[in-house]
Amino acid sequence: MPVAPGQLAPAVAAVTLDREAEAPELAALGAPVDLAALAADRPALLFFYKGDCGACDAAAHVLPRLAAVPGLAVVAVSQDGTEATDGFSNAHRLAAGGVRVLVDPEPWPASDAFGVAATPTFVLLARGGRVEAVVEGWSRDAANGLAARAAALAGAPAPVVSTPHDGPSFRPG
Repeated sequence: MPVAPGQLAPAVAAVTLDREAEAPELAALGAPVDLAALAADRPALLFFYKGDCGACDAAAHVLPRLAAVPGLAVVAVSQDGTEATDGFSNAHRLAAGGVRVLVDPEPWPASDAFGVAATPTFVLLARGGRVEAVVEGWSRDAANGLAARAAALAGAPAPVVSTPHDGPSFRPG
């Protein structure tokens, strides 16, 4: 069962991709990043995903659009290894779009701590790390609603992050 709105986010880390590794063509795992701390001074949206998940693929296009919201941190947390994480990130232009990409290495301690049972799972954290909303699967309406809540927490105008031209309106996780 995922974390519930009103709970404090668990203090658990995912790790960065070290693109300065000895073999530059393959990213390596880097430094740990406390996911709850990402929302210490601003709201944060966490996107838990797997690269081979069709619903994750359908949802990923909204992440750079969400990252454009001033004052909102957007973090993609991959349940894949480094190569698959890099491939998904590059295919969806996540890092180029302002999305921080982290890896939750097997046995997936961050996913477990947040109660992620299906991908994709979006977790919106308010400033200070309190869970505001959890959305599992892909739904255009839910994504636009989540964007409005995230923008309100950040004190920014609500963006429309997905339109009918972006693909399917719903896909279960």
